[in-house]
Amino acid sequence: MSECTSNCSTCTADCASRKPSKEELLEPLNSYSSVKKVIGVVSGKGGVGKSFITSYLSVLMNRKGYKSAVLDADITGPSVPKAFGMNEKAKGSEMGLFPAISDNGVKVMSINLLLDTEETPVLFRGPVIAGVVKQFWSETVWDNVDYMFVDMPPGTGDVPLTVFQSIPLDGIIIVTSPQKLVSMIVAKAVNMAKTMDIPILGVVENYSYVECGNCGERISVFGESHLEEVAAKEGLNILAKLPIDPAVASMIDTGDIEEIKVDYLDKAADYIEQILPINSEKEDSLCDKIAIMVSGQDEQSAPFDACDRLLVLEVVNGRITSKQVNDISEASLEEVMDFVNSEKIKILLCESFSQETMVMAIDLGITPIPGDFESVEKAIFKLTGAK
Repeated sequence: MSECTSNCSTCTADCASRKPSKEELLEPLNSYSSVKKVIGVVSGKGGVGKSFITSYLSVLMNRKGYKSAVLDADITGPSVPKAFGMNEKAKGSEMGLFPAISDNGVKVMSINLLLDTEETPVLFRGPVIAGVVKQFWSETVWDNVDYMFVDMPPGTGDVPLTVFQSIPLDGIIIVTSPQKLVSMIVAKAVNMAKTMDIPILGVVENYSYVECGNCGERISVFGESHLEEVAAKEGLNILAKLPIDPAVASMIDTGDIEEIKVDYLDKAADYIEQILPINSEKEDSLCDKIAIMVSGQDEQSAPFDACDRLLVLEVVNGRITSKQVNDISEASLEEVMDFVNSEKIKILLCESFSQETMVMAIDLGITPIPGDFESVEKAIFKLTGAK
């Protein structure tokens, strides 16, 4: 064997130095982002209700008081925004893309938030789709997310492989259905996770049964479940077995997933909280200061130059504890920014910013978030979940 010349471009040897480590394959997170736990929701086949389970788990974690998000990696079949009733388009700046935020504060990034209409087809080849998923992770401003759920496309192709390699998953949840081919579906997902060294949190069976509205009898529409034997064979934890529920399906169709009140996935959410704790950060009496630019005594949304009031709100443990109103009608841009910086405020919300304002804020370590809002309370709730 010849000695190494340190010129890998002309070498064909299969040595360890030519193989990137798992860490080297990971895409960097946007510098303005913070994501603590990432959970992929996968399936070996389509049509098993994976997007619902992804979205509803984010809703349940949000109800527990955590800040949750959904990265919709199912680029050619995006359905998450529709479940949340999201019609607004995602916005962006030099900082990156800003996710859409649901009425209750769940952050969502999906290709449908960037297309002209939700019916616009995504005519991308595999490598381009994989690149979009990477961008959703690395170029989106995921501000202070506790639990992110990634809605993966079915199968074991380019995009699932990209997610497994590029995003630091803390674990995956496998979704399946009761048909006899469940063994094959689960085995494919399990083997891929093992190959990529990703922990498997458990398995969820959807469409498990339908319950008679008169007598309560459970009818196995797709045949008897084989989940127990498959889970035992693969050494998996069964997180939930969900019924076919027309009421739930109807609420998803109308974009009201946050109004659904069923206990089908409660134990799964509890398990996630237990197995992937946010350490003590949730209980650490976090105190956030948020500034919001408004116009007039009725505190209406307005562009930066038209605002005459700066509200400073202090949020402690998810509650707005104080609100300070500052008159900035005579203040210059520099004076406003100096004040925000002196108050150690890291988030500045306004309907729109000029390029100069955005640059100045970023240079000071302040995150400017553009966006229209119906009320100050709703804007703050969307950002922090605070009431």
